[in-house]
Amino acid sequence: MASLLALLAGTFYGLLIGILPGAGATTGLIFVFSFITLFPDPYLGVIFVMAVVAASTTGDTYTGVLLGIPGANSAAATMVDGFPLALQGKATYAISAAVTTSTLNGLLWGSLTFFLLPYYVPLIMIFGVPELWAFTMLALVCVTFVTNKYWFRSMIALCLGLFVGLIGVDPSTNADRWLFGWDYLADGVQLMPLVAGLFAIPELLAGLKQRSVTGAPVLASKKQTKDGIVAVWNNKWDAIRGGIIGAFIGLLPGLGGAVADWMAYSSTVASHPKDTFGNGNIKGVIGPEGANNAQKATSMIPTVLFGIPGASFAAIVIGLFAYLDFELGTLELAQDTKFFDSMLYGFMLATVLVGAICLLTTPIIARIAQIPYKYYFPVLLGFIVLACVQYTGGWEDYFILALCSVVGLLAKRYKFSRPALLFAFILSDRIEALTVQMSGLYTVDKLLDRNIFLVLVVIMGITLVWGLTNKRKIDYA
Repeated sequence: MASLLALLAGTFYGLLIGILPGAGATTGLIFVFSFITLFPDPYLGVIFVMAVVAASTTGDTYTGVLLGIPGANSAAATMVDGFPLALQGKATYAISAAVTTSTLNGLLWGSLTFFLLPYYVPLIMIFGVPELWAFTMLALVCVTFVTNKYWFRSMIALCLGLFVGLIGVDPSTNADRWLFGWDYLADGVQLMPLVAGLFAIPELLAGLKQRSVTGAPVLASKKQTKDGIVAVWNNKWDAIRGGIIGAFIGLLPGLGGAVADWMAYSSTVASHPKDTFGNGNIKGVIGPEGANNAQKATSMIPTVLFGIPGASFAAIVIGLFAYLDFELGTLELAQDTKFFDSMLYGFMLATVLVGAICLLTTPIIARIAQIPYKYYFPVLLGFIVLACVQYTGGWEDYFILALCSVVGLLAKRYKFSRPALLFAFILSDRIEALTVQMSGLYTVDKLLDRNIFLVLVVIMGITLVWGLTNKRKIDYA
């Protein structure tokens, strides 16, 4: 009974967060920090978090289709054809197709991920210190040089994230490091204010500029719902292709949902050269929607097995699970079957539940998405502040949140990669520890004898060269 309540609570909370413009999975998960420790059983918290991830990913379709405002960065591709369809009076048709595609791909790739996740555990045994170091560096290369055309600015953001992540007490010498005479920083910069400042606050403020957008009319039409489901079947290869792309991108740490969705959309456009896109083509909805839930599912593989976030939302998941005393990327956790079962239960059942709710109640949910932004903006902002000031409750918490928000706003304005900064911050301790271990235990000759290490280094090099030379027209970050 408790598991069911955690599932329902996470599903409805995730759906609500998903359909509110300016929110999305990242912002919604930040709020969870304020009450995650209240669950009497930590496994209930795992169920709740995974339900939020699944539901918010499906729910963020509404604002993109109805308002022309992506509920999250990963929903921007759906908006290109979804919003024109809504303006033509086919909002229910577009949403039905989007929800059906997301649900089916979520179930398919969720099954392949969470049912089989315990069987991927032997990978941990294969990966020694050099391999983990190379895999971690590959994650940073991906998020820095692949997701943003302004790669030099991404490098600056990366270095800033590494610097901030190393503030505190040196674990090897127990000496203060870069505290600037401020004892508050002895435990380092906290994750919550950093994430809120980098992502939540800038996106909420950006929503204020979009508050005057008039939503498209939504007709309560069972025929449009049926037609949307049929459209998915008629364009099943676009849905399947989108799911495969999303699943592949999810496996590569750091790329995120925006990359998956835009790649799926681009692939869909390329597969139909005679079609016109951007004016209301249902294939332009089905393609990217096939990618989002698939990417969310498979991104949990590097997150759980290696503690390397597969996307920005996964970085928050790592922090939330740490609050529940689950340390991702450890062999101890890999042997906890109840933990894996909780992830499976939360993600899979929430995917089914939110899909059914959306298909049956689209006109009702649409009215929530069209609530004027000015009414719930202060509520969202208040929850963010509440979640971020619980470290000490003193003025220092407010100052750090304000400082991180300024950094986030400047990074967004001048195209510095916020994901690169966040990922470097999350992985800084791991990079430091692995580098120290590798330099002390392994010579060059020993490293050259490790095949997996060499393969990862080669992939890293190819990715780096491609990222530096590829002229990207879309700024994924």
